[in-house]
Amino acid sequence: MFKRILLAYDGSDYANKAFELVLELAQMNDSEIYLISVASIPEFVNSKDEVDETIKSAKLYYGKILGNAKKVANEKGIKINTEVITGHPVDAVIHYAEKKACDLIVTGEKGTSGVKRFIIGNVAENIARHAKCSVLIVK
Repeated sequence: MFKRILLAYDGSDYANKAFELVLELAQMNDSEIYLISVASIPEFVNSKDEVDETIKSAKLYYGKILGNAKKVANEKGIKINTEVITGHPVDAVIHYAEKKACDLIVTGEKGTSGVKRFIIGNVAENIARHAKCSVLIVK
């Protein structure tokens, strides 16, 4: 049914639930799976160096959690594509899904950003409102 599935993954509890669901879907449908994390650009900064350092830290953090997720998937015989991208979470996820011609975006209801936790229900809601493909929000 779904041939290309994109999971917006941040390592949160909700994202981990979504990841397990995506693995099940992949096994049932022989789907191509994309796991991405978005390194958000800070809204208010004092310098370009601050932006660069924030993005560098986020890419290191997300690179580790994507690597762990890839290992889990590979142990189950599922090949996944992982990437850390930069931008505003909603726009970046939607753009990536369009670029890869995904027919389903999966996201957790709430998540994390960088190493700082906060509720991203707004992100999931906005992805659902603006994406051109189906969106599954996992609670």
